[in-house]
Amino acid sequence: MSGAKDGGTPKSARTQTSIFSFFSTPSTKTTQSTNGTLQVSMDRDSQDALLDELDDLVDNDMLTEIEKAEEKHAPPTATSNRRKRKAAHVESEDEEMALDDLSVGGDSGDDDEDDDYRPEAIETATSRTRGSRNRRRAIGDSDEDEDEGDVKVDLSEEIEAAATLAPSRIGQGKNGNGVGPETRVPSLSRMRYSAAGSSSSASGTPLMSIVKPQTDTGRPALERASTSLMPADTTASSESIPLLQRMQLSATGATKSETKRARAAAFAKKNDGRYAWLADERDAQKLRPGDPGYDKRTLYIPDSAWGQFSAFERQYWEIKSQQWDTVVFFKKGKFYELYEKDATVAHQQFDLKLTDRVNMRMAGVPESSFDHWVAQFLAKGYKVARVDQMESRLAKEMRERGGGKKGDGLVARELTAVLTAGTLVDPTLLMQDLATHCMAIVEATHAHEDGSAELATSFGVAFVDTSTAQFRLCTVANDDAQRSGLETLLVQVNPREVVYVRGGAGPGQRARGGMYAELTSPDAQDGMAGISQATWHVLKNTCGPDTDWIALAPRREFWDAPTTVRELTQAAYFDTDAWPAALQHAAEHERLALASVGGLLAYLRGLRLDADLATLGNFDAYSPLQHDSALILDGPTLTNLDIFTVAAEGGSGSGQGAGAGTAAPTQGTLFALVDHACTAFGRRLLRRWTCHPLRHADAINARLDTVDFLLGAADVRDICREVLAVLPDLERGLSRIHAGRCKVADFLGVLRGLRSIDDLVVRLRRECGTAAPARVQTLLATFPPLGPLMDEFGAAFDARVADADSRLEPVSGSDGPYDEAQAAVAELDAWLDQHLRDTRARFGCASIVYKHVGKEQYQLELPATIDVPADFLRLSATKAVSRYWSPPLRVKARARAEAIETRTMALDSFKTRLYARFACHYALTLRCVSVIAELDCLLALTAASAAMGAPSCRPTIVEPAVGAAAFVDFRQLRHPCVETTTGFVANDITLGGRAADAASMILLTGPNMGGKSTLLRQVCLGVLLAQLGCHVPAEAATITPVDRLFTRIGARDNMLTGRSTFMVEMAETATILRHATPRSLAVLDELGRGTSTHDGAAVAFAALHGLCARIGCLGIFSTHYGLLADSMHTPDTTDSADPVASVDSADAAALANPTDVAPASHTAIPRLRPMFMACAVDEAEHRVTFLYRLQRGVASKSHGMNVAAMAGVPLPVVRSAVQIAKQFERRLNQQRARPLHQDFAPHPAALLPLSLQSDFSNLLRVAALESNAQPAATAHSSASEKPVAGPAAENQYWSCIIDHLRRSLAAAPTAPPA
Repeated sequence: MSGAKDGGTPKSARTQTSIFSFFSTPSTKTTQSTNGTLQVSMDRDSQDALLDELDDLVDNDMLTEIEKAEEKHAPPTATSNRRKRKAAHVESEDEEMALDDLSVGGDSGDDDEDDDYRPEAIETATSRTRGSRNRRRAIGDSDEDEDEGDVKVDLSEEIEAAATLAPSRIGQGKNGNGVGPETRVPSLSRMRYSAAGSSSSASGTPLMSIVKPQTDTGRPALERASTSLMPADTTASSESIPLLQRMQLSATGATKSETKRARAAAFAKKNDGRYAWLADERDAQKLRPGDPGYDKRTLYIPDSAWGQFSAFERQYWEIKSQQWDTVVFFKKGKFYELYEKDATVAHQQFDLKLTDRVNMRMAGVPESSFDHWVAQFLAKGYKVARVDQMESRLAKEMRERGGGKKGDGLVARELTAVLTAGTLVDPTLLMQDLATHCMAIVEATHAHEDGSAELATSFGVAFVDTSTAQFRLCTVANDDAQRSGLETLLVQVNPREVVYVRGGAGPGQRARGGMYAELTSPDAQDGMAGISQATWHVLKNTCGPDTDWIALAPRREFWDAPTTVRELTQAAYFDTDAWPAALQHAAEHERLALASVGGLLAYLRGLRLDADLATLGNFDAYSPLQHDSALILDGPTLTNLDIFTVAAEGGSGSGQGAGAGTAAPTQGTLFALVDHACTAFGRRLLRRWTCHPLRHADAINARLDTVDFLLGAADVRDICREVLAVLPDLERGLSRIHAGRCKVADFLGVLRGLRSIDDLVVRLRRECGTAAPARVQTLLATFPPLGPLMDEFGAAFDARVADADSRLEPVSGSDGPYDEAQAAVAELDAWLDQHLRDTRARFGCASIVYKHVGKEQYQLELPATIDVPADFLRLSATKAVSRYWSPPLRVKARARAEAIETRTMALDSFKTRLYARFACHYALTLRCVSVIAELDCLLALTAASAAMGAPSCRPTIVEPAVGAAAFVDFRQLRHPCVETTTGFVANDITLGGRAADAASMILLTGPNMGGKSTLLRQVCLGVLLAQLGCHVPAEAATITPVDRLFTRIGARDNMLTGRSTFMVEMAETATILRHATPRSLAVLDELGRGTSTHDGAAVAFAALHGLCARIGCLGIFSTHYGLLADSMHTPDTTDSADPVASVDSADAAALANPTDVAPASHTAIPRLRPMFMACAVDEAEHRVTFLYRLQRGVASKSHGMNVAAMAGVPLPVVRSAVQIAKQFERRLNQQRARPLHQDFAPHPAALLPLSLQSDFSNLLRVAALESNAQPAATAHSSASEKPVAGPAAENQYWSCIIDHLRRSLAAAPTAPPA
């Protein structure tokens, strides 16, 4: 072979010399096919050399150079064919447009080897790229490509792809008259190879014959040219030649749209029969969409279709048929590809390139951007399945060689993960620090324990945070009709996915019965009858709008309790026979909770997550209402007080109230106020603290002591925050290591983080000494030492290699399999070095080096002037050098590649074993993380206290003595979530206590927009902050711990549950009356406004009377009902002051003297104090100035007309409303002044109030109940705090009843003597 040495030689001549020399090499044989296409038979090692030579030819003037080469090198018989081939060029503009629209056609073969497809590069590839052979290999020609051995070259698909990537352009000739078209043809580097070839000489064959026919010149030129683009074993009449049809359409003047339709028709004609069954979509049980019980997750494929599938299609559809509702990303080489329905979704939703391939529509994305595209699909609400290649092409060949038989040509692929929005575990896909939960729920109906005829409803609930593998389970027993217990749990957890039993209510389910119909199926007792309509409405209304609902078939897909026991036993999730305590307790006593665990595990098994998560054994019992240790906050309270989200943003009652779906807490919420945590795991713990504030004074004071200590130890705070601020999410990292799916960089981050917190604790012990409070001392003492463990694992691998290459490489001598593989590689490397030295000496050339080109590495690069032996295999070449494998080098290069593959597998095995060793210390490391999480939360509360503004103080927490009344006392209390710079008006609030004039309940009146609702919220938030262990925004605060906090704030309906505004009010009020205790705090805002004035006032009076006279809880009752205020407030007749404090006169006095006290008076209900929010009114201008001052007395008006004027209501309408209101008031006063009987007008004081008569009647009734019952005294309650032993619906306390009657009789006026 001769090479071009003269740098001045024209390019075409230099290239022609090398390319035609190549056709005469011994490794190449050619033959003429039946359709005129030149078939070149060569071994795989020679194919790339041809590609390199063709890449040099493929340039802007390719056709001109080829024709010149033919004239110089072709035999005489081929000269006349040149003019005939010119006639085959496309010459019309319509033909050019048609060619512009061509795309890669469908391929009927298995095509698992076609891993060189570049979906995203198709639109940007340039047809003038030279030397693209290396680029082809780097992008798609990976180790997973199929190896077909000796092949024959068929340029049909390459030319067809060229038409798509860079269509031929017809331009003006050199003379500008259109003669002699100027054509640009793309690189041929993506050449396709077909099966086998035959032997003949290629000597003298024109290169142009590769792309143009040599025979059958009697047919039209265009048909001959098109025929050359078909596969070698296909005739011109075959239906599998869409390119021929498209070029013929172009020749006849077809438009671009017509060409597209023709292409689609050709693909449809070819595949109509193969995929006709998709038109009648059915699930695995042959049910159609809309049929009862239809399972959208599965797909029925008839036996006839299986018989027509290629090996690759069969591999794909075996997986896809079980994941029909999931977008399947199928790994092929360095790409993830989507087929059929998934490809259509990708094209329509994200505009990914859609093409026809392996008999199916297809789109794809590069492996490197998989996480990005998965996040996009998940954001759109899709589930994503990931199918990975479990071996490389080389590993497959090694396995088959060892097994002694060749497979079907496909690499092994398996479904490795199903990703859903509620079960993400990959840190790159988790967009927030707070937990995302997947919940399973079962509902059961059963008889009441008290023997009543009505059925009781109970729930079993289990949920998991898959990022930390933390399972929690609970039973909500005997829930009320409003499902308040379930609602509280849902608001606290805020699940992203809810798994339930198919058959009852739910999306797409056909449940029978009305809104409040209970489940009556025999399966309802064990939770396998689905969920009721009432439960479904609570679920839908409470959970967020983006919640996913998954219905599973009972017992088969959603395991009941016996099936769960059997599956847990067979799966052997736990190292020992002993189950986690929470699971064991559920199996023995809470069968509903165990069934919910079964449904959750069954669902996770379908996602390939059950073993990764359950084997950690993190199963804990959960109580949404922690009666013994925490302040209870129910669902409406969390929503009404803006704990996690502002009601205006999340919507009242919506699942957004849990706040778990946002990356940062909503500004203006209580959680945003205290969320100063540095770590992700600390932030998750702080959220749980916020859901469950402390209840006992000792625990609260211990936390406050720690906050005060940290406030005064700035150096300790700085040390902690410096370390905590850079920590990774250790809690999630430990879970991923245990699952064996942790990236090396994340594993190294966990090791560094654990060492950092170990050093931090050592330093804190030295800095704090004995001065630290008890809680800090306990945390530091319970932190186990991690130094020896970190040293052990730090010495197990080469840290420098791990940091530089993200590869865990064992230290020499520590891992046998790796040491053997490394020794084999080193031995081969030594041989290669010696072979290079021998080759240089053999040819006397010191410039000979090894070159790595694509997969063929260690090619000997020699100058082109050197003649090599015939047994040297030429692999590639340029104009200056050629690259070869010598016979022994070819064997050793292959051996080294296999040794590298063996070493890679050894490294993977070492990493898996290292992770497993580290996972054995999971309990130890998790305990360390828990200590640091609590320390982070204490630092967060310290930062929140420091940022509280002035005035702020440490609250005084007092545990009430036995028989003592609860109380709350704030001085100059502000709303904690309002900036101090806004001029917020602080107020004094006192509730409860043993003083003679103490009032446990405030009856609050005042104008609209006067600040009543804000006052209610700030009192509740002040109590929450105090019991959370944080400073409060007040000058002074003294409270007894509250056991439960109730709110009835705001007016809203609930259309989804069919509840009106008044119904929602009554449901929340019923919860308060049913569960409040003398140590509870209840705030009610404008109760009864959802119905008529008289009905609303009556309901408000009865509820207020019940809270004051029978329960005795602390609270504030806000109202606009003047009748209610008048009936509760009785002025002292000896006082000469105005019996009812006028808002106007009170405001004038308040402006002059803010400390003015209202006239002396008493109320019809003892321990009730009337107060109002002051304001100044300009009646002439209908203007109200809100003073936001809390004062004793009752507001004379609500001043709604003034607020209406401020809102922009036209003044004539406002004035008319004022006149009508005056008429109403006049009539009402006349009715009040009219005597009952004309001849009978007793003294008002001689009449016993109806409320007092009701109290005496109730006393007699409950005394009878008490005498007939034998109540068991509780250990934590005194006799005076003991509730009445009556029906469960009656919530009364003896201490309140007796105290109320005593005070009522003492305050009642005596009748004058006759």
